[in-house]
Amino acid sequence: MFGLFKKTKLSNGKEVKEGDLVYFINSDGERCEKPIEKRKVECEHQDTKKKLKRGTLFFWNAGFEPSDYKSADVA
Repeated sequence: MFGLFKKTKLSNGKEVKEGDLVYFINSDGERCEKPIEKRKVECEHQDTKKKLKRGTLFFWNAGFEPSDYKSADVA
């Protein structure tokens, strides 16, 4: 059977899938929490300019990878 649920890794190595609730602490010390989602359109990574394909997983901002959030963890 093929993988029905796409997975991605956070910077701490934990695997997450679409719908998993993840949080990070922003620069103001506030906890920001949101589920992992699929990209609805292709976009470009805001730092590396790497092409991020439609349907791949992201957290908080579609222009970044979930592993870019260094303090992110599963809620």
